[in-house]
Amino acid sequence: MDFRYLPGLAGCLAFVLTGCGREVFTGKEEARGVWMSRFEYAHERILGNPEKSKNEIRSVFQKARSAKLNMVFFQVRGNADAFYDSRYEPWSKMLTDTLGKNPGWDPLEFAVVEAHRQGLELHAWFNTFPMWRGSALPRETIPRQTILAHPEWVVCDSSGKPMTSLPSANEYIWASPGNPEARQHILNVADDIVQKYDVDGIHFDYIRYPEGSPARGYSRDSVSIARFNSIEGNPAKLSWDHWQREQVNTFVYDAYNRITARKPWVKMSAAVIGKYMGKGWTSYFAVYQDPRRWMEVGKIDFIVPMVYWEREHPTHPFVPLITEWHDRVAYDRHVVPGLSTSLQNRFGWSELSSEIAEVRSKKLPGVVFFSSGGLAKAWDNLGLTEFPFWAVTPRMAWKDSTIPPPPRVKSIHLDSDGVRIQWEANLTQRPLSYIIYRSSTPAIRRWEAQSILSVTYRNASEFVDTTNTGSTIPFYYSVVAVDRIGNESDPSPIFKIERLTASRLDSLR
Repeated sequence: MDFRYLPGLAGCLAFVLTGCGREVFTGKEEARGVWMSRFEYAHERILGNPEKSKNEIRSVFQKARSAKLNMVFFQVRGNADAFYDSRYEPWSKMLTDTLGKNPGWDPLEFAVVEAHRQGLELHAWFNTFPMWRGSALPRETIPRQTILAHPEWVVCDSSGKPMTSLPSANEYIWASPGNPEARQHILNVADDIVQKYDVDGIHFDYIRYPEGSPARGYSRDSVSIARFNSIEGNPAKLSWDHWQREQVNTFVYDAYNRITARKPWVKMSAAVIGKYMGKGWTSYFAVYQDPRRWMEVGKIDFIVPMVYWEREHPTHPFVPLITEWHDRVAYDRHVVPGLSTSLQNRFGWSELSSEIAEVRSKKLPGVVFFSSGGLAKAWDNLGLTEFPFWAVTPRMAWKDSTIPPPPRVKSIHLDSDGVRIQWEANLTQRPLSYIIYRSSTPAIRRWEAQSILSVTYRNASEFVDTTNTGSTIPFYYSVVAVDRIGNESDPSPIFKIERLTASRLDSLR
């Protein structure tokens, strides 16, 4: 990754040593995300109990906020079923034990509101090409489940046999990326979410062909074969492997264009196989997934390679893999490695801590943890050890570089709760969050994370600094608006707060 293509990040990667000798990252821009799967808020123990599901979501988001994370990838689609009010697919069975039954609440709607209340970005995560999983076909629903409505979309092996002929409760049945109608349906699903919900991003998983595709001959469905052999379907006369990669590429390009046209600020990302090329389970060869190409042509905002192995893994060592992503793939987009919390079971937290340090040393812009359930024992210390300072998500200047208007501070005073800052939120623009900067000197170093006192929730108009109530030294405050792309406004004037008085420093505008 070349810092020339990461505006604002180059000057923000920095470290300090704590008193105990631990090196602490102080960069101001860093993606800090966590995946929350459907199995973590819609599991059997709380089946059909919306309040318990909401409590699970609320609890994870509160912990993410306390740990100073800034992104949640919230799963809303598993296998052509919906955890939201969909025009195209039935409600998931996991919500009520009956496919297609309205659960009486909308998990995605609740998650969006709760995430923004906690100052977190909400990325709607869904499995892209899987269309069913189970030992039997689904029941009839409205809308009809796609594997019933369109069995011709199913991936087929080298003999033309569809995956549905050998259903398994633990394996997905896939739609063929080479079928334009299947791709169009999935595009409609994504567009429906973007249109109806105030999501910050769409996050595609399983955006590829199934495991074992080269060995099993996937997907030789009749539509793919006919298109591959036609001038219209294969005008460049690509080989079979390259043609299949191009089918996935085409879906990515179309999705990015459609999402960006609908809401330009919505970020599009994808979870990809943790190893790009080479031997073993790789993105490029094993499942016909070419994220390097997506980055090269600028049709995705960031990728999350699932680098779930330890540093000393014999065939997939962590550091060489993230180095390859950094050096070969990034172009002018972000690569945010995904880390597996299951490594704690064998190596303790120290392995994950070391991987976070390696990601930072390689100048990659953040990490995503899989998954929220695996952080159960780490939540309390995460914001103290790995993330002691606040950070904002890395800016994406290619989406929009227009800075938002600065906030107009109406009042700043010391009361019984602490230092209360009130400003006029600009609601005519797209939603804004606010960064509260504080310093013990009039020169607030806004490029350093240590200067960030807090990042507010969406469209806040007030903040109370409860840490200054007993201070005998003055503090200096400034407020900055930040939009969804990461663009910061000009700062408000700097205000000085002493124990009883506040004065505006006009000379430091």
